[in-house]
Amino acid sequence: MDVILLQKVANVGNIGERVTVRSGFGRNYLLPQGKATLATPENIARFE
Repeated sequence: MDVILLQKVANVGNIGERVTVRSGFGRNYLLPQGKATLATPENIARFE
């Protein structure tokens, strides 16, 4: 699962980075807590 980080996450990456994480980690931790957003074409363009 590709996500764009909205906050610094230890051992994952920094703000604005596009990273690949396991689906469960993304769905159950990063997305619900607002630490990341899905790496859709619209979001990628917004963060470039």
